[in-house]
Amino acid sequence: MNPADELEEKRRAAQLAMEGPEWTAKRERETLERQTATEKAKLEQALANLEKQKEALELDWIKLDDERKIIREKLAPILEREKQAEEAEAKLELDEAKAALVKDKQEVEKKRQTIQETRQAAEKEKWVLQEKIWQIESLIEANTVKYRARLDEEDEAKKQLAALHA
Repeated sequence: MNPADELEEKRRAAQLAMEGPEWTAKRERETLERQTATEKAKLEQALANLEKQKEALELDWIKLDDERKIIREKLAPILEREKQAEEAEAKLELDEAKAALVKDKQEVEKKRQTIQETRQAAEKEKWVLQEKIWQIESLIEANTVKYRARLDEEDEAKKQLAALHA
């Protein structure tokens, strides 16, 4: 044992001997009350910080959800164009089957190419927007995981706080 620790131990022994049981109990009670108050303040600060973190995640969710809605609104007419092109292509296949002359079949084939180009353009636009939606949804999921972790931390801090009050 080093000399500083030895001196501290002797000082505590002297303190206990001179205080007596009543003063020792009072000092220990006051020390425990200070420690409890300090722990309580730390937990309340932790709860306040968790609340701020949750609020930031909630606001971020709102922003991301608004972006997702805007992209979905842009996506709707593109999906409709793609659907119409697919329907027109299916109709052309029926027309082609009915066409007997080579000239008629060539005309149908030209229409098909035009329709396929329209459909492909719509698909490319759709893919870009869907990729953006998937990225946003990935961020939303990551934030949801973080939010639930904050909820768990908050619950634990509240339990510890309740234990201090008990």
